[in-house]
Amino acid sequence: MNVLHAGVSVIVCLAVLGCGESQIPTYPVFGTVVFEDGSPARTGTVELESLDHQLSATGTIREDGSFVLGTYKSNDGACAGQHRAIVVQLIINDGTVKHSKDHGKPVDPLFASYNTSPLTATVQAQESNSLMLIVKPRDASR
Repeated sequence: MNVLHAGVSVIVCLAVLGCGESQIPTYPVFGTVVFEDGSPARTGTVELESLDHQLSATGTIREDGSFVLGTYKSNDGACAGQHRAIVVQLIINDGTVKHSKDHGKPVDPLFASYNTSPLTATVQAQESNSLMLIVKPRDASR
């Protein structure tokens, strides 16, 4: 019985100490995803992976190509430093359902993996960071 209480105490203690003060600071980050011709990517997700910390920040791409990143919360930004970046889209159009929404041009899948994406970003420890991620469209011949 004492072992059970001791284990519960340790779990409660870790839960209380596991958050808050030990979080790496984040800084507001917003931006746009555009194709080389300047037209916006109209759907998808942007993710930044810190090269210095085991943290990533994500944001949803809106119809105008804009996004806001969040690490701990949906819009709290990303940690300062150098990051690898990816743009991920999931557009399923197998022809069985008639879609009423135009998702725009699809982004080349090259940008969806940290192993192949050439995108990088720097986040400064400041009140606002603006990024522009330039991508290429998927090759229609694939």
